[in-house]
Amino acid sequence: MVELCAERREKRSDRTSSGGLHNGADGVWPLLRTFTDPPLTTASVSRRLYYQAPPYNCQTVLQPELTKNQLKKKYTFTNHVLHFVVCASIFISACSETNIDYISDTGSDYLIVWAGDKDGKDSDFLAVIDVRRSASTYGEIISTLPVGAKGTMPHHTEYEYPPNDILFANGWVAGQTFLIDLSDPLNPRLTGEFTSSDGYSYPHSFARLPDGNVLATFQSEGDFYAPPGGLVKLDAKGSAIQSASSRTSDIPDSLNWPYSLAVLPDIDRVITTSADMGMPPWHEWNYSYTYHVQIWSLSNLELLASIPLPEVEQGPYHIAPAEPRVLPDGSVYVSTFSCGLYHIEGIDIDTPKAAFVHAFPGSLDMGSECAVPVVVDNYWIQPVAALPGIVVLDISNPTNPVEVSRLTLGMRYMMPHWIAADRASNRIVITGHEMSWVLIAELDPDTGELTIDSDFQEKDAFYPGIDFNRTMWPHGETGSAVVHGALFRNK
Repeated sequence: MVELCAERREKRSDRTSSGGLHNGADGVWPLLRTFTDPPLTTASVSRRLYYQAPPYNCQTVLQPELTKNQLKKKYTFTNHVLHFVVCASIFISACSETNIDYISDTGSDYLIVWAGDKDGKDSDFLAVIDVRRSASTYGEIISTLPVGAKGTMPHHTEYEYPPNDILFANGWVAGQTFLIDLSDPLNPRLTGEFTSSDGYSYPHSFARLPDGNVLATFQSEGDFYAPPGGLVKLDAKGSAIQSASSRTSDIPDSLNWPYSLAVLPDIDRVITTSADMGMPPWHEWNYSYTYHVQIWSLSNLELLASIPLPEVEQGPYHIAPAEPRVLPDGSVYVSTFSCGLYHIEGIDIDTPKAAFVHAFPGSLDMGSECAVPVVVDNYWIQPVAALPGIVVLDISNPTNPVEVSRLTLGMRYMMPHWIAADRASNRIVITGHEMSWVLIAELDPDTGELTIDSDFQEKDAFYPGIDFNRTMWPHGETGSAVVHGALFRNK
């Protein structure tokens, strides 16, 4: 078994994709593609691209007899079935444990999780989890706040914890955003809510501005869910201050769906992506295959440029631009749901450009998308549903990102979707799209390696994470829930 679980990672110098191979941190493996007619165009994508997963080393099977207090090491996981069976047969991994010298006792005290009642019969709610490492209640859900609305599909919160403790949290299908006061995390309070604002509807993503106001993308204008949408600047209470339409002759209205955003106050810029979020029933929705990002002036919300993400021979990675993030050098990456990564340069000039720099395993197929990343120092940390797991890139050179690690989570943790960083420690939180699990991982700042925090788990459980499949909550017996947005309370 030692031979089966032995690490087989290949060292290599070239970490870019070319031709029919994908180069990952674990070596080179075939790129498998499937095509159907008609050929790929920017208006219609009918082909999908797949990766064959590389071989992974068996790094973890937790010992069933160990309790939470006895598990002092952090482990990484694999979904390689053969390795799991071999290792599980003797109840322990034969592979080495991860060095955790970089883990400290500092960090945020609480983790905020935005959750929906699974059967839609009870109110959606916000949950607060104790993440004080030294506390006897570490990993326990210590308070909840039902928002008084059912079946809203809790979706995006802000990407970073707000300095004023008033969190914007979106219920997507209801087109409703809730304002939640977390100044006392043991007793969170609902302080407001809104649906449409200044003529725009279906708010989606939020960015906190230096003056405390919030800039939000809205996918539609008017009362119906239809493009184009716009940007709305809101005060801390959710009231509109200023707005602007995303409509432009550079993009067909049918492809103009403001999705997410990143703000660059120092150069008076905003970048927004365009992706059709859709509405249930999801299998019946006719998605628009978008491929643009837009550049705005932050001060007056003037639309300055609309940039198409370029098509590349490796596949349709330009489709469905999802999440922009500002990099340490001031430039921007945009990830796509089709698992591409694009570098945006020249945002502060008249001729901004987008360049393809990386492809992650995955595709636009349901369950294979790449979703909400986070930037921590010189690392881009990307959830990859196709693994399922997390890929970490070194972005010291934004024109040539290098994969330095990947964490494969296994079948218990399907659809990794949302990641947020604890800015007071090396921790990140991971949640699954419409799933019921929440994990914490530790980032080694020197190597970019991620390891799961195995102390963050249910009492007497034999697997890491907090499970939202439960009957009782602090607010009552309402049954299982699904999760989405999650943030450390960085105070």
